[in-house]
Amino acid sequence: MDEKRFLHACELVDAGKYTDAYNEFIQLAENTPDPLERAWPLIYAANTLQTLGQEEAATAQLSAARALIETHRPSNSATNEMFAAAESFLDFEDANLIWRRGGSLEEALSRFNAALKKHRLALKDLRARGLYEAIQIRRAFILADLGRWKESLPILEEIKSPQEYREGIAFYLGHCYLSADDHIRAEQKLSEALSLGGLPHSLEYRAHCELGMAYYQLQDYPQAKRELEKCAATADESYLKDGIIWKYLEATCRALKLKDEAEHYASLARPS
Repeated sequence: MDEKRFLHACELVDAGKYTDAYNEFIQLAENTPDPLERAWPLIYAANTLQTLGQEEAATAQLSAARALIETHRPSNSATNEMFAAAESFLDFEDANLIWRRGGSLEEALSRFNAALKKHRLALKDLRARGLYEAIQIRRAFILADLGRWKESLPILEEIKSPQEYREGIAFYLGHCYLSADDHIRAEQKLSEALSLGGLPHSLEYRAHCELGMAYYQLQDYPQAKRELEKCAATADESYLKDGIIWKYLEATCRALKLKDEAEHYASLARPS
């Protein structure tokens, strides 16, 4: 494989030129005769398509890459570093696609767990540290969203210098600390997540809500009210439906002696 051209395609990804990067990866694959080496640019092309939101096309490229790998599986794949690296990356991208397209959290977690177990030896290599952390980060996010924050927290705390999803890691750390009633650290991490920017909409309003909850527990009621109201103004209807945010706003307004506002939020908290 032409490494110089491959690195150029990666630079295009870093520059946000995803369509150009995708085309470069595909051309590189077409011009790479070795089947195992050809799988690499196809996997990267699939990753680029995921970023572009083209899940079906990404699935097709991953299937093509897996066909190349399976057809040319070496007799002793455990000791073939190139094969082990390609297969572990491919298994990661398969699981990642399920997670990113909003599929079953349990299925995505199962896939990430399987990849971690299957490639445990390859992932111990320091050169695979980035892939290991990528798997662990996603496992932690999913565990937290499944309500399993006690399992999620130690994984997140292990990630010392994340290369990706810094804002997501900060959010989920804050979420776990809030669940653990560690309100000081929850406030620190949720504030960090919002200051970093880049949170998807579904996490941004959650961050405002949970930061407001942390401020409430710390008895900083003006800050709590501001954050909770930011969430109420931007959150999806499904998130507001359970009424917890209205209860927090009611309690916050009562603490601030804002009787009329407290009554308003109390009415919103009542089942319709």
